[in-house]
Amino acid sequence: MLDLSPAQIHLWQYAIDEAPVAPHLAYAMTLLSRAEKQRCAALFSEKHRAEYVLSHAMLRLVLCEYAPVKPEMWQFVTNVWGKPEIASPVLDTPLWFNLSHTDGFVACVAGRVQNLGVDVENMNRVVSCDEIAKHFFAPAEYEHFRNVPLVLKRDTFFRIWTLKEAYIKAEGKGLAIPLDSFHFRVSEGDSAEVTLELTGESNPAAWSFFEFQRGAGYRIAVAASSTQRLHIKCHEGAALMNQPSV
Repeated sequence: MLDLSPAQIHLWQYAIDEAPVAPHLAYAMTLLSRAEKQRCAALFSEKHRAEYVLSHAMLRLVLCEYAPVKPEMWQFVTNVWGKPEIASPVLDTPLWFNLSHTDGFVACVAGRVQNLGVDVENMNRVVSCDEIAKHFFAPAEYEHFRNVPLVLKRDTFFRIWTLKEAYIKAEGKGLAIPLDSFHFRVSEGDSAEVTLELTGESNPAAWSFFEFQRGAGYRIAVAASSTQRLHIKCHEGAALMNQPSV
């Protein structure tokens, strides 16, 4: 098993488009619960069903890296806003997670802190960045987005968007937190600093944010709240999806 200290967060990345999806998919289906299989069957497209199966199976396999539990034995419960957490088995040391998937990619984080969130976005998908930013960004974020050079607009949009999504997921309340009720101040360039500014009771100084870009296509943000300085380590998830030999 992997060591995961209270000061660590592990980010697992799985590029579905780079993996042998057919054998992974066959194995993944054997790991899901009945409820997960039912939710999968209700999805409209085969592509979305495959991404659902692979992402939720990878989550189960990731959790097995930190506890001696068979992947199919994990059971989950959601809070009133829909954020999932482990229901059983009961572990000696708390383990928290968050999952995100987009067209062709899965990201999962694990840690010993409860307020933990991740978001991954496919930056090549067709979206109206200006319209979404105008309606959902805080005024300071939208002003920053409007003033960056045209060549940086798409990157800036997805950077702010993933940070905001990771934060509301880490808070555990999802879209019950209005996206324009808080804002990020971001700097461009190699230093790429990010600062959270809040109008509520939360303490911005308690939050840590980590940003990654996978090639030219995927943007990832991780958010976590802790009383101590956090560090993050990245892992590749594709190897977990290989069915173990009997």
